[in-house]
Amino acid sequence: MDDVGRNAGRGEPGREPEPADHLPRPAERHGLPAPDPDPGRPADLDPRLAQFSGVVGEVHDPLTWGLDLEDEALTGCTDDADPTSDRFVRSYRTFAGEAFEVETFRHPVTDDTVEDVVRAAASGALAAPLHADIASPVEPDVDPAPPRGDFADDYADYRSAMRAIVTEVDAVDLEESRLAVDGTERDALRVRIRDVCAVHVVAGGRALVVTGPADLVERVEVITRPIRSLLHQQGRR
Repeated sequence: MDDVGRNAGRGEPGREPEPADHLPRPAERHGLPAPDPDPGRPADLDPRLAQFSGVVGEVHDPLTWGLDLEDEALTGCTDDADPTSDRFVRSYRTFAGEAFEVETFRHPVTDDTVEDVVRAAASGALAAPLHADIASPVEPDVDPAPPRGDFADDYADYRSAMRAIVTEVDAVDLEESRLAVDGTERDALRVRIRDVCAVHVVAGGRALVVTGPADLVERVEVITRPIRSLLHQQGRR
């Protein structure tokens, strides 16, 4: 064997040494996968979600309360001028088809905006049936219904219905209340209208708004947990 063959890869004359980052790691030499340089952060992690350091709220053991987790979503954007729009929402559905939500706000809700936040949550819950026809994930196996009329008329009816809901919610008093989070009852503010309740509470340094059927809001066990546990779950999906 010539000098080039003998000295290959030894840093001696005859061949350039390989960069250290190209050399196989000990695990790879034995056929094992290389360790993840940052196992706590999924590669496809939404940067907005990563900014939610601390805790987020959720329903503990949803099936116990007849709830099914339907969706997890981020709202708002990093440069939004309204800090209350930046939130993490867990949406549940009761076995009867009713909506139940736990919203975690990234920024504190100030005293002068908490009423607007709670009333908006209550209005959204009352307006949910207006969107039922587009929320269904499965098309019914029946003949399509004939057009109901002009789109502009339908949109005008929708806007009228939304204005009526907002007016109805605004007429209801904001009440001081109590809500248990992490097993401890805490001071809260709520709006209760018809059979819907929206409650604002602070727990774990985070503002939460819980919205849904009034009897469930008062009984469901709401907890908080570190957001990093959720990030690990997303990394395994």
